[in-house]
Amino acid sequence: MLKFLLFLGGLIFFHELGHFLAARAVGVTVLRFSVGFGPKILGFKRGITEYWLSAIPLGGYVKFLGDDPENPPPTEEAKKGFLTTDLWRKTLIVLAGPVFNLVLPLLVFLPMHASESMLMPSVIGTVAADEPAWRGGIRPGDRVTAIGDREISYWWELVDAVSAAPGQQLTMRVDRDGTPTMLTVTPKAVAMAGFKELGLENTVGRIEVAPERTLPLVVVTKGGPGEIAGLRDFDAVLTVDGRDTRGYDDVAKAIHQARTRAVRLSVAATRPGDSRPESPRDVVIGPYGEDVPAGVEDGALVIASVEPDSPATRAGLKAGDQVLTMDKTTFSDWAFLVQTLARDPSLTRQMQIRRDGQVIDTTLSLANPDWQPGAAVPRFVATGASCRRGTVEPAAIPNEARLRYAWNRSVTRTSEILVVTAAGIAGLLTGKVSVKEMGGPIMIYDLASSARGVEDFLGRLAWLSMSLGLLNLLPVPVLDGGHLLIFAIETVRRRPIGLKGRQIAAWVGMACLLTLMVVVFANDIERKWGVWSRLTGQ
Repeated sequence: MLKFLLFLGGLIFFHELGHFLAARAVGVTVLRFSVGFGPKILGFKRGITEYWLSAIPLGGYVKFLGDDPENPPPTEEAKKGFLTTDLWRKTLIVLAGPVFNLVLPLLVFLPMHASESMLMPSVIGTVAADEPAWRGGIRPGDRVTAIGDREISYWWELVDAVSAAPGQQLTMRVDRDGTPTMLTVTPKAVAMAGFKELGLENTVGRIEVAPERTLPLVVVTKGGPGEIAGLRDFDAVLTVDGRDTRGYDDVAKAIHQARTRAVRLSVAATRPGDSRPESPRDVVIGPYGEDVPAGVEDGALVIASVEPDSPATRAGLKAGDQVLTMDKTTFSDWAFLVQTLARDPSLTRQMQIRRDGQVIDTTLSLANPDWQPGAAVPRFVATGASCRRGTVEPAAIPNEARLRYAWNRSVTRTSEILVVTAAGIAGLLTGKVSVKEMGGPIMIYDLASSARGVEDFLGRLAWLSMSLGLLNLLPVPVLDGGHLLIFAIETVRRRPIGLKGRQIAAWVGMACLLTLMVVVFANDIERKWGVWSRLTGQ
């Protein structure tokens, strides 16, 4: 409950604070500043202004001098009254509330990112096979130091430069073992998930690299030389004869050489759901003979487990299956396959797997069969299949450009929230998005109470603040956008709307708000009922 009150109270307070500060700045008198509606719980008075905390925490308001058309202020104080002051003053006061909500995400993200003292360097850990980076000559261990004329030090700078250039040829300077090398890479164009369903196109560049170094994994044949030497299924191979591995090719060469000589491997077991390998151990394999199968194979795309009633189960996948291709594309790392799925979860994927030596074709869909508009379940779900992984994280480096980094990340995240939220609201108005997707206080409570940690809480606050700001700009009477509409009408008519006109507008606005409240409360209750029904089996 405390999270909910902080969540909703913070949004309302910041919105009304915008109206309050704007009024004070332009000389309009504020009689009351209240967080919440209804009777006062706590309050005090400073100067002419009352400050209230009211009983119903589902809104708030700022009461101005002269906001009642039947009780205008004295002529000498007309500039200090809301309805009787200049148009530009009224407009600034009304706009300030939604604008404060729109900039709140920026204010939330700035200190969050400015506090990051260490960042990931622009060192390539893993390169997807036969993708733009690989075709351009980039290899694991390369440090990207420049893209075009832009100097690069951090991973986020690399991602930014590549994202902004889909389909464009980029000249990259990389440091490889201390030697500068110039390479040419053309990022492929990738449509980002989430935008397509809202009718938006957001295409970014991707070269298919990752900062962490993915360790090659092995699976072994029972009784073979590999198992006899001490290798186990899903062991990650860290080094071969003391040299770091860069991919399974290094392991395959070592196993081949072990036919005629002893090869020392440093390996570590991997755990389900955790890519950090366990403590390393040494394994010596060979010589095992020219004509003896090693019994060691690549384990990167071998499925370790499948959850029941999941997309993987419905696709017929089983533990031990090896994924050969998805949509005719070969993947060297499970993470790149999952990333491809996430870019457009609405697609049905064509998969080819190997099981007991046989190649099998199947299809995989991430669509949730229990989803419908407004359902309290996600529209798309995870595959339900998992592969073991072993990764080595790069050592972070000091963030020597905190302000630039914080501003860039904050503006980027705020812009994304603005675009997606605006598109969602437009989708509701045009019928592309079902009204069942809307939520009210119960959904807000769930969002606040389920937040994990301060950063997650503030991130959700930023999203909801943006929604509140944009919704308040809709031209509905009693909303801020409705006031702006009335101001525009009065400007065109060159005279104020009469008392009767304002009353009609207020009734229309209240009817719209009441209808909206009924819809969102009904959606909230339906979601809760759906969850309760599934939990109880009724």
